[in-house]
Amino acid sequence: MAKHRISKEGRRGLFGRASRDDLFERSFKSCDHCGQDVYVLANDCRGCGTRVEARVG
Repeated sequence: MAKHRISKEGRRGLFGRASRDDLFERSFKSCDHCGQDVYVLANDCRGCGTRVEARVG
C-alpha cells in the first residue's frame, strides 16, 4: 500500500473540522498578577503564588 503525505495544515478531521483542536490553548489562562500561563484547574500561579480564581464559561 502506498504511503501518502498529508501536511498537518491540510488534514481535516470528522465533519470537515481541522484535526488539531485548541484544547491545549483552552487548558491555560493568564495570571492577573504576573501574566504567566496557569493551568485552568490550578489554584495558585507557579510564577508569583497568587491565588487564581476559576473562570466559568
